[in-house]
Amino acid sequence: MNVINLSDLSTDWNWLRDEFKQTNDEWHHYSSLAVSLPSFLPKKDSVSRVIAASQAVKLARKKAAVLVSHGPRPTFYAGGLAKIICQDTPHLAYSFNFTDLPTGMQHSLMIKAFRQPTRFVTYSNVERKLYADYFDIPIEKIDMLHWAVHTPKVDLTEQPIETGRYICALGSQGRDYATLIAAMKKLPNIKLVIVTNPDSLQGLTIPGNVKIHTDIPLARAHNILAHSAFMVLPLRDSQVPCGHVTIVSGMFFNKAMIVTNSLGVQDYIEDDKTGVFFESKNVDDLSKKIEALWDDQSKVNQLGQAGFTFANQYCTEKTAVNYFADFLKQHAQT
Repeated sequence: MNVINLSDLSTDWNWLRDEFKQTNDEWHHYSSLAVSLPSFLPKKDSVSRVIAASQAVKLARKKAAVLVSHGPRPTFYAGGLAKIICQDTPHLAYSFNFTDLPTGMQHSLMIKAFRQPTRFVTYSNVERKLYADYFDIPIEKIDMLHWAVHTPKVDLTEQPIETGRYICALGSQGRDYATLIAAMKKLPNIKLVIVTNPDSLQGLTIPGNVKIHTDIPLARAHNILAHSAFMVLPLRDSQVPCGHVTIVSGMFFNKAMIVTNSLGVQDYIEDDKTGVFFESKNVDDLSKKIEALWDDQSKVNQLGQAGFTFANQYCTEKTAVNYFADFLKQHAQT
């Protein structure tokens, strides 16, 4: 049996292959990053995705296989092509998550393409209903799994990248750094370290107690997270389904966190238990909660331990392994 992965991720990556190495399955990975095109080509990323998807779907047509697309855009191209070439190929649309929902012609095309996948996986319950309604997908085809990863590791004997006591904020998707930076201007004695991309900070004036790192390797980001006092996750509104990856990373590093009260993270954060919520875009609420947690090490420890327990129960790679094993059992072609 062939497991065919399609993604926009590193060409060296192959999802759960190592966890299933005792089986007789053959694993393949097609990535848009493996497609070499001239830099001047219009819509280069879309063309790369089409080529990678066509390679994956052509192999699925030739051999008994399941197709696993990672992310909505690989799913879009794979689903559209599979509808034409191999409609009945079992297709798992994993990591089905949008920061911004498509509109216009792309939305219409996605509705058609998303009729082909067998099942979809989102990382929050609010996304199940959102995507079912928006893309006309039967909701029973959409499963919610907590973000599941290998436990991240960092060598705590390594020198901290940042010195002194500080809090941190990581990530770029769906973030509201304007509110966080405004809150930090009220807290000049507390140091904040932000790890993000430059676009997330565009137009913002950075105060002296805020240090910025942009586009750094994951190991350095983990070092900053590991040595921080706690983490803040500011999201752009009370609906955005983003931040799951950062939340789970923080939990595995035993970090307390203050998070925007958004429907998209309520499957992970229980207020005052696995984290602390603040009201969306409320600078005063955020600054008060940062200051209170900064001064309460006992609360920091309590929240960090509760988050760590949650992550080990729901967010390890075993969650994904068990889910995919069940998918293969139900849908694999022989």
